[in-house]
Amino acid sequence: MLWALPLTFVSVLFYWPIARITSIGFAGDWLATLGSEKNQQIIWFTLWQAGLSTLATLLIAIPGAYLLYRKSFRGQLAIRALITVPFVLPSIVVAVGFTVFRNVHDFWIDLGFTFLSDPVYWIISAHVFVNYSIAVRTIGGVWATMDSEIEEAAELDGAGRLKTLLAISLPQLRPAIFSAAALVFLFSATSFGIVLVLGGAQVQTIETAIYFAATQFLDLEGAAALVLVQTLITAAAFLVGSSLAKGTVGLEQVFEGSPKPRVDLRDLPATLITAATVIGLLVMPMLLVLVEAFRVGDGFGLTNFANLSTRGARDLLNISVLDAAANSLRNMLVAASISFLLGTLISWLLVRSKTKLLDLVFLVPLGVSSVVLGFGFLISFDASWFNLRSSWLIVPLAQALIALPMVIRLVYPALVSIGKEPIEQAGLDGASSWQIWRFVESGMIKGVLLTALGYAAIISIGEFGASSFLAYGSQGTIPTLLFRLIARPGEQNYGMAMAVSAILIAFSFLVVYLTSRQARTLRLQASA
Repeated sequence: MLWALPLTFVSVLFYWPIARITSIGFAGDWLATLGSEKNQQIIWFTLWQAGLSTLATLLIAIPGAYLLYRKSFRGQLAIRALITVPFVLPSIVVAVGFTVFRNVHDFWIDLGFTFLSDPVYWIISAHVFVNYSIAVRTIGGVWATMDSEIEEAAELDGAGRLKTLLAISLPQLRPAIFSAAALVFLFSATSFGIVLVLGGAQVQTIETAIYFAATQFLDLEGAAALVLVQTLITAAAFLVGSSLAKGTVGLEQVFEGSPKPRVDLRDLPATLITAATVIGLLVMPMLLVLVEAFRVGDGFGLTNFANLSTRGARDLLNISVLDAAANSLRNMLVAASISFLLGTLISWLLVRSKTKLLDLVFLVPLGVSSVVLGFGFLISFDASWFNLRSSWLIVPLAQALIALPMVIRLVYPALVSIGKEPIEQAGLDGASSWQIWRFVESGMIKGVLLTALGYAAIISIGEFGASSFLAYGSQGTIPTLLFRLIARPGEQNYGMAMAVSAILIAFSFLVVYLTSRQARTLRLQASA
């Protein structure tokens, strides 16, 4: 009976729109559409840039996971929160940050480094920027719980850190690495805002091609044909990653094992790589945006923030940024509440279910992009008897569906990690299922639940792909208005875009830091 609500939710809001897109795609000459030289180039670029982004992310994430989860040092919690900010930032803000970053580096092109003029370089860099924390948290979360005795014995036998890493640590981390690789590939292959802004008219992925086909050329059959390919790619990546991981790997661990040793001189290579990554790749784009937000002409001031109450130069916007912020906050409250409650319920039910198919049913949306979802909503919910498309609720419902798999990805592994013994013991003592959840399970994973709620809120307020299809007129959100500001020239519009981006960066960091800090406190209390 409890399955009815989540199954109805995901069936109506996800599988029905996907089925509608599929029917439109197969109704047209989809083979000819996909066989065109332009679309083949788009598909190939989507694949290889996602693969390269994944490889680059893993190479620098493994040292970061070691330093941030296997060792201890002052300020570790703050750095963990800092590297998480890029992942939860709206993709359009990331694109804005790297646009500023790219402009600052124009002088390198004048010195002969012409490869920096290629947008592919910046797209891949931005993907690494976004996905670094996912790889670090996934790998590091498992690494933190591993027994260190084997590694210590190897070091006593004369094995160096590198040999110990290759021979002992990495084989044990293989499921986590495969899981992280699958996620990074999926997020890179379905990236929209980053490619839309940084790629310009020079390069396109399947995501941007779907958007242009549906909104500019009104080619629904062509867009649907590309959705078929995108869905196959993401489904294949999800299935391959899940089969290679061979287990449940979460993004947040309930327990991190015994206290970790302090950083020493032998950790210098990992320290240097991580420091260079955090400062040069993660902090710099965000810092440049913060500086630009206060820049007014040749000086600095608060003019850009004051202009947020206006509609931009020559009334570019339909509503002010403050009105869009109100819409975004309203949508966030609805979307985060729905995704958190349903995600927690689904996770609880999955732990008690022996059917792996149900796990797949609810995690498949993780691999389908928000652009595809927005396109599906656009063509599926305009019937007279169910005209959801004309309601403001369509945006938070889409955002809830996007955040739902992330909540499950956090809560479900945490529940699995509790084990059966506490639940069985509570059952033998006469506790009902509700009492077991209330007094045992929820208490042991309070930190993870808080993290899931925080992630759901930030993902909802920053969602851009689906909103670009669904949020029009007076229902515009912060990300949709930000794209309009950055896409139009003019000092006032540019300054407002920087101000909005700076506010979102500060908001995301604050939420992530406070959530992480409280979650850690709750985990320590639960393990005491």
